[in-house]
Amino acid sequence: MMTKLRESTAIIMWIVILAFVGLIVVEWGADYSGTSGNAGADTVGVINGEEISLRTFQQAMQNAARQKQDDAPRDNGTMVREVWDAMLGEILLRQEVERLGIQLSDQEVAFFARNSPPAVVQSLPSFQRDGQFDPSLYQQFMTDRNTYNDENAAAFVLQVEAMTRNYLVNQRLQSLLLETVRVTPTEVRQQYTDVNEKVSVDYAFVASTTVAEDQVSVSESEVAAKYQEMSADLHHPEQVGISVVVFPRIASAADSAGVQDEIGRLRSEIVDAGADFAEMAIAVSEDETSAPNGGELGTFGRGAMVPAFEEVAFSLQAGDVSQPVQTQFGWHLIKVDEIIEEEGETKLSARHILLKYRPSPETDDDLLEAAEAFQALAIERGFESAAQIEQLEVRDLGHAGKGQELRGLGTGTQWVVNRFFDAEPGDVSPVGSVEGGFFVATSTSRRVEGTAPLEEVRTQIEFMVRNEKRAAIAGQALEAIRPDAQADFSSAVVAAGLEVKQAGSFGRADFVPGVGRGGKFVATAFALNDGDVSEVITQGNGAYLLRVTERAPADDTLFDQQRPAIEAQILDVRRREALNAWYAQVYERAEIEDYRHNFFYSF
Repeated sequence: MMTKLRESTAIIMWIVILAFVGLIVVEWGADYSGTSGNAGADTVGVINGEEISLRTFQQAMQNAARQKQDDAPRDNGTMVREVWDAMLGEILLRQEVERLGIQLSDQEVAFFARNSPPAVVQSLPSFQRDGQFDPSLYQQFMTDRNTYNDENAAAFVLQVEAMTRNYLVNQRLQSLLLETVRVTPTEVRQQYTDVNEKVSVDYAFVASTTVAEDQVSVSESEVAAKYQEMSADLHHPEQVGISVVVFPRIASAADSAGVQDEIGRLRSEIVDAGADFAEMAIAVSEDETSAPNGGELGTFGRGAMVPAFEEVAFSLQAGDVSQPVQTQFGWHLIKVDEIIEEEGETKLSARHILLKYRPSPETDDDLLEAAEAFQALAIERGFESAAQIEQLEVRDLGHAGKGQELRGLGTGTQWVVNRFFDAEPGDVSPVGSVEGGFFVATSTSRRVEGTAPLEEVRTQIEFMVRNEKRAAIAGQALEAIRPDAQADFSSAVVAAGLEVKQAGSFGRADFVPGVGRGGKFVATAFALNDGDVSEVITQGNGAYLLRVTERAPADDTLFDQQRPAIEAQILDVRRREALNAWYAQVYERAEIEDYRHNFFYSF
């Protein structure tokens, strides 16, 4: 029992550290302060003067990996991000607890540790009977004199007390932060109404695309006005400009031949040795959608599959297994289960096994060697010159703020951006690895916090102005029929050569087919009375004219029954919003120095 408890301790402590942080949905970016110049060589980060050593960080990663051992595997970059976020949150929370003077007596902690242990302790098999926590087993352990004479058991008790203290302090902190969060009866009633009140409408729609682009001109004053209107959205933090050379991970001819040989071997096992096609698909097919279902593709007609696949599939008889078929996705084996004649059309019920093209380790090694050679040349001759010498394409990724990823390269690239904040323009990164291949990056520039210059966003601004004007012109056709539509909506719409569309019984938060969710369409519909015709509104890619055909008020007979659940739901949302707002303020005030890029090349 002691061995099991000892092995569980590190994992338990990590779970408890995450307990309160997990309540908070972090939706903001860190306000990093940059290098302080005082951090040690093995410092991963500094949070308000408190250092995180490399040893501590690596130990936390090991603990987290053990905790997640039964989950889906995580790449190293994901683990670095998760552990950093958790440690950052834990430190900030602990510092706030100290600042607010929240304390607990040893007696209070001991009482709860012995009588109401954390859920993670209750989940340990040593304290369970028939899969459920058994308080008597736990009490027997906690009151047994031998527990405190055994070094491992005594250490476990101390760990439980530490976890309990952490949990109780966090509970007290939450109580302090949330004591003013309330839900009024009026808010509960409004929420019930918003969810349960329904409306049905007829509407006419004119798409912006009916207005030719050359019918619309965009003036400089209109661009300037829209730029001014969007200035808040165009604000950016301090940023660095970044360019990259990418070495895409592409299978070689030898790799492709290897896949062809393997798919041929699989066919022999099925056709000659009698292996079951469906079981083989489950075991080896790399089509993640169909493989769990034995490679089933459902029923399909001509035109549904890529030509090479379709040609072979429709040449087979029911029960046949094809020769290997090559498409852009890889190599396939196809088995037709049934040929179906339906309304004069031939359809197939079939399944397949897919082996994708994958670079071999040797191909990856060659690619990495090429990337490393380019990186060395870029340091020696300059990034652009090296790219010209090697005849490689340089991609301008624009600007990125600290903590952001490289545009178009995906996760695991934050370290590159962070690195360039501690370097001068022209710095060349080590070789980085992403799912699609390897890359080498360089810092091209640096710009201070501010608003993106007009010339940088001009194309985006002009596109928005042009679309708004096209929608307004599209709406003129609806303005022309609106007077007649107020008398006879359907006749007026049809007479104008338009279609009367229906949006039946939707609520304020519902998705409206053909329109979308929310926006002016839904708001306008709920603002009208039965039979009312709306003003012309523009939304998305066109203009609308609405007439309410039916309003269905919320059924008040169900309100009392649903009121407790609605109140609890609103209260839960409010509490989370309060925690988010509080944590955002703590995060904003914090002085955070992030040196992960000195130790990890993937996060």
